[in-house]
Amino acid sequence: MNNKKIDIEPCYILLLILGCILFIFSNIGIYPLIDIDETRYVNMSKYMYLTKEYLTPILNFEPFLEKPPLYFWLNVLSYKFFNTQSIFASRFATGLVGSFGVLFTYFFAKKILNDKLYGFLSASVLLASAWFLVFTHVAILDLNFMVFSMCAIYCAVLPLFVKKEKSKKICWYFGYIFMAISILAKGFIGLAVPAMVVFFTYLIFNKLKEIFKPIYILPGIALFLLIALPWHILIYKVHGSEWINMYILKHHFARLLNSEGLGRKQPFLFYVPIILAGLIPWTFNFIVTLSKDTNAFIKRIKDKNLFKLETTNSRVLAFAYTYAICTFLFFSSASTKLPPYILTMFPALSLIIGNLWYRAIQHDENKKELKVSNYINSILFAIISFLGIVFALVYKAILPEDIEFYIDNATTFAIPSLIYIFIISLYAIDSIKKEKLFQTFIFHLALMIGVVYVTCDFGIPYYTSFAQDELEEYAAFINKQKNSQTVTYGFSAKYSILNPKKKIKYIVTSNKDNYDELVRYINKNKKKNVYILTRTKITDLDNKKEFKQIKSGKVYKIYKDTIH
Repeated sequence: MNNKKIDIEPCYILLLILGCILFIFSNIGIYPLIDIDETRYVNMSKYMYLTKEYLTPILNFEPFLEKPPLYFWLNVLSYKFFNTQSIFASRFATGLVGSFGVLFTYFFAKKILNDKLYGFLSASVLLASAWFLVFTHVAILDLNFMVFSMCAIYCAVLPLFVKKEKSKKICWYFGYIFMAISILAKGFIGLAVPAMVVFFTYLIFNKLKEIFKPIYILPGIALFLLIALPWHILIYKVHGSEWINMYILKHHFARLLNSEGLGRKQPFLFYVPIILAGLIPWTFNFIVTLSKDTNAFIKRIKDKNLFKLETTNSRVLAFAYTYAICTFLFFSSASTKLPPYILTMFPALSLIIGNLWYRAIQHDENKKELKVSNYINSILFAIISFLGIVFALVYKAILPEDIEFYIDNATTFAIPSLIYIFIISLYAIDSIKKEKLFQTFIFHLALMIGVVYVTCDFGIPYYTSFAQDELEEYAAFINKQKNSQTVTYGFSAKYSILNPKKKIKYIVTSNKDNYDELVRYINKNKKKNVYILTRTKITDLDNKKEFKQIKSGKVYKIYKDTIH
């Protein structure tokens, strides 16, 4: 008889790749670009692709010195690979980086606990977390930073869990490489965040001296500088003090220390509700494990054995919580707080939640707490999806006709998706009742597939139908006109209709002075056909003989000047 043990790892990897395809790549090209940041960054990428100006990112034909170039470089590679500047190609690089992060989490978690199941559970939690999924579907910079800073941290922490000296050196060198890439993804926080997490992890493990071993740090710094330094030197040579003022002073130190001028100051606990909502469908799992692990932490303090990490599992959790706490405190203490920033914390949370499931499935621990949290989650999904089905069936009877129009086209897909979520919720409840934990976990993943498809095929298109689709339609209309020039007037979405082939004049607010600025601009451009894009609620140009209305929609309208 052949008693050879079957290797389950290829199945786990295949499931994760299939999950990335279903969750990310199958639907990233079916809805318009989302204003404001995605439109801005995608158009900058297109400009870089068209002009082959790879050093300086360009925004509306002017140097954009706030961000490093990695995101734009990756998008350019995507355009070259697909030979198109489509929406799918614009989001492909972001989705690919996110998928790399999922697989990297699998291999890291598998290695530190020496168990493939833990790797699969942790990577799946990350993949199916709502906040992670949001940023794999929107092409902005934050996911790149999350993934590459995560890789830097994982590589630098792995030496604490491996024994061979050669393996430790390789891990450290890749840690420095990923930290350099992280800087090119988001700036100097690509150094600050990994360095802080790694420092405190080694401090807690009582291994701080290992960070500074010459065999690790000297080649590591050389690799780091080799990757991170060239672009910074070249961009400084071209733009000098202007780059220092924008890139270093304003968008690094000012964001951290004083965001009053940026208008983004938020309270210290700003990220707490974002974390809880972003962890769906694992939110109640996290609350349960956080409560249990906090009690265990307090007990360790009372027993005076806080830093006695006797088991591999306790070491894994010590690292994961250090990672989570450091990133939370870093971004919560910063003066500028934006929702995408806290995405950096989610790899740590996936390790913590994955550990809860792992201990329950593999060691029969925490089964009662996990059961309760899973019941709450599945019942809520069942209730919400049922109410969604009811709404989709009766909305015509309760909504005004002007709102019905926006929902009509989506119900064909939304109803089957909501029915799917409802049925999967019932199956999940049944598997919880029968205490089939791994099956319950898979049902959680299946629930989020339904949520992703409802969001991408209904939610986001519904959102963009109120603004972004008109901006794209009207911008395309203006571009087709002979010798045309676009001016935006009276709305704050300054970069939502960028054209990588033609500069746009932005007149942001609506008042008398800016109306005069509009007229002056038209007089200076007498040889061009000037088209003015403004909001429908703005009446400044109505009933003025100098302007003729061309098109009007739900949110925006176009005028053409008749002055010349």
